[in-house]
Formats: sequence, structure tokens, C-alpha cells
Amino acid sequence: AVVSTQSTGSKIDNCKTLEDTTAAVSEGKTNSMFEVVYLLTWVFKESSPSKEDMDVFISDLERLCVDKKVKKVPWQFIDQIISVLRHSTQNNAENLVSLLNRIRQNTVLLMSSPYRENVIIRRERWEEVKSGEYKWIFKFQHPECGFGRCTQPGMCGFILREYFGGDNFTLELLTDSEYYRDTDVHYHNIISAHDILCWYWVHTLVLPNGAQLDTVHLPGERWWLHWLPRCTEEYKGVYISYNVSDYMVAK
Repeated sequence: AVVSTQSTGSKIDNCKTLEDTTAAVSEGKTNSMFEVVYLLTWVFKESSPSKEDMDVFISDLERLCVDKKVKKVPWQFIDQIISVLRHSTQNNAENLVSLLNRIRQNTVLLMSSPYRENVIIRRERWEEVKSGEYKWIFKFQHPECGFGRCTQPGMCGFILREYFGGDNFTLELLTDSEYYRDTDVHYHNIISAHDILCWYWVHTLVLPNGAQLDTVHLPGERWWLHWLPRCTEEYKGVYISYNVSDYMVAK
């Protein structure tokens, strides 16, 4: 089952305003709120939306999330961006934080429920299968409470297949046991592509005062270079956000 498909040459690079961002969703150029949130770090660099603009933007996103079945955004993704922006002295940082907090509190746009929580899982390793095709291997701890003891050899986990076709980059959840042969992980059929919300890189930023912040990054230029131009950075890894913490525990 396909987890995500993205263009290797982004279709949304030209978004300069909130209206451009809404159009990207309505025209099917993106189907995920986490990408919309990421876009906002660039929109507020280029423009200064008014409160009325932001009101319309939130209203339009709510409608599109229902009509287009857009994937909602994990709250951890928003929080890591906000934590960086709070240290920024650039124009519009405060307004961007205000809009992100509105999304953070909106149950239509945010992935949250009383029974499920987002689990952030780090990619264990990355293996080349053949030219242009790779396996991303993830592990998690199997909870015994309510699910019984796992007696299979190796670690509970799952594998995502990365491959390229035309201008698109695709991640696919592998469910056939054959793909897990000669690895140290095994698959449980409760894992679904639908519940894998997004993937992203995480970097640790070091501020001039020595403070360290983890933040998220998607393909393209690093967004924080505008908001915190004097920070240094260290790559931490690739992570996915999964929507079934009542089943899995991050390793």
C-alpha cells in the first residue's frame, strides 16, 4: 500500500501567499496538512497576511480537509517548528506562530483523538535493493497489554520501499513476508499505510546562546535559515509519524 507520493521537482515551490497554499490543496498538488504547515514557513517569509486572511485560510482548509480527504498534521510536527520560531527576531515570526497555534488547536486539521496519539519513530537503517530502489527499516516495541506477547523472532517493525517513477518519489508499505527475509524485523498486519501520516528529516539546531532545538525538515532548502540565520545544525535522522500509539511503542 502506498504511503506517499511526492514530486521530485516540487509542484508547490511557487506558493507565496495563503491563497497560493489553499490553491495547492484544492488543485491536488499536495494532500497533506504537514506539507501545508511546512509551506507556511516560506509564505510568511514572502508576505504578511492579515488576521482576516488567516481566518479565511483556516476556514478554507477545514473545508478542503473534508472534501479532499487531506491527511491531518501531527501536533509534534507543529510544535517543533513553533519552538524554533519563538527564538526568531525576524518580521512575521510572531504572526506565523499565531497561525500555527490555531492549526494546533483545530481538531479538523490536527491528528489527535482521546484514544490515539501520534508516535514518532526513527528510521533504523536504509538499504539499497537495486539502483533507484531502497528499503527503509523501522522498529518498535510490541506492547503486551491487550495484545499478547509477541513470539516471533527479531524485532517488531515494518519496511517502507522507496522508489522513483518519472518525476515522482514514492514510499510503499511492504506487507509480504518475503520482503522481511534476511532482516531482523517482522511485520504485524495491524500496521497500515493509512496510519503513517508523514515522513521527514530531523535536525538539531544550536543557537548562538548554546540552546539546542530539534526541528523538522522536508526536501528543499532548510526553512530555518531565514528565521534563525546564525544557528548551526546537526543531522539527526529520518522519522515517521504513526497514528496508533495504543499499539506500538517507539523503540
